Amino acid sequence: MPYSDWRASQNILQRGRTRGRLKKRLRFAFLSLLGLAGLAYLVVAVIPSLFNSGGAGAGPDVVLVKPGEKAPIPEERLDKKQLARIIGPHAFQIDEIRTFKIDDEQGHSLFVRTTMDPALQTWALRELPKVNSLSAALVAMSPKSGEVLAMASFRADGRPINMALNGNFPAASLFKIVTAAAAVENQHLSSSSTLAYDGRKHTLYKQHIKGGIQEGSNEVTLKEGFADSINTVFGKLGAFSLGPKALEGFARRFQFNQPIIFEMPVQKSRFEAPEGEDPYRMAELASGFNRTTRVSPLHGAMLASAIVNGGRLMEPTVVREVFDMDNNIYYEHKPVSLGQVVSPRTVKELREMMDATVTEGTGRKRFRDLARHKVLSKLEIGGKSGSIDDEDGHRVDWFVSYAQMRNGGESLALAALVVHGEKMGRRSQELVREAIIHYFGPRLKAAGGAEPKE
Repeated sequence: MPYSDWRASQNILQRGRTRGRLKKRLRFAFLSLLGLAGLAYLVVAVIPSLFNSGGAGAGPDVVLVKPGEKAPIPEERLDKKQLARIIGPHAFQIDEIRTFKIDDEQGHSLFVRTTMDPALQTWALRELPKVNSLSAALVAMSPKSGEVLAMASFRADGRPINMALNGNFPAASLFKIVTAAAAVENQHLSSSSTLAYDGRKHTLYKQHIKGGIQEGSNEVTLKEGFADSINTVFGKLGAFSLGPKALEGFARRFQFNQPIIFEMPVQKSRFEAPEGEDPYRMAELASGFNRTTRVSPLHGAMLASAIVNGGRLMEPTVVREVFDMDNNIYYEHKPVSLGQVVSPRTVKELREMMDATVTEGTGRKRFRDLARHKVLSKLEIGGKSGSIDDEDGHRVDWFVSYAQMRNGGESLALAALVVHGEKMGRRSQELVREAIIHYFGPRLKAAGGAEPKE
């Protein structure tokens, strides 16, 4: 479908809510659009190009594009699960228009208005194909409402699969967020608590998982261990302080092993605690040094969103409302809280750790100009990196992050994933950095605070 015709219909949809004028104009636009041969091209060619993505060794795929499938229009208002059944089998066009159409078998139409930020989504769709990797995905969301503001993915092989919703990527060190939360909340540690370890920062050997959490030749604070992603520090926390029951409980708080209710099919993130006593296995799980703990990019953004939202996790949504040509409302989104996953004290400690990741830890290189950048310097930015080779030897590169205006104003949670091939392409941290600048630059400029700077 040509963009200009569809944009015209969207302008008609959005001008006024007067039933008579809306019905008359939409009927004319709809009849005109039905005659266009470009409709088939949109479903078969354009939409798949927007949502191809990748990741060798990522396991089962979430295939969203199934041209030709129809969905019945219900007689009553939809709830979120019903809406997911209708939208799920359909091609999901998310671009700067923010509204797309689905048809039932009788040719009746429903219009779905998304929560997308047009500028950020357009940027993401443009930038992801440039990553020079096997695949990439980026999700950005509002921590306070759960609204997804951008969701894009890329696949070098061109397959129409949305990796933003694929829950089969190794979580790697992203899971240190969960372990740190459990250590602060259950063991009453703080970001300044002193811990000790032996060995190197990013390895994990059995001979180093011994003694207590304060025994070892290298001393660091919990904040330093988190910022530098020191595996043995977190491994010993899991093996000697937390144990399987506590860690599994906090994983569930953060929505591991639970379905994520969304308007599209999302694979469940997985965490498997050992049944018996196995200190080294607990060390692997607590540090993220394993391939069994799995997570989706959407879930990654949710992890960051809970921290910047005061410990409250919101159910994600990508649909604002669904309506028909007569402007009858079939669905209207209302924010849903999944609960307070951690206490305000734990949030404070976690924010110190995640901020330190950006200023002095694994994210410091990409954010080295944080203090002087015209946009970034106006924001509090925290994050957590993660990287591990998948079963096929491809490097899985994560960065989840939040950014918030320093006056406690608007915030954004993000997750970027890049699966690299033989050569390393653009890093996930770079994608997150650029997304933050692209989103907050115009907002700060409008407020008189800054101008975007690449």
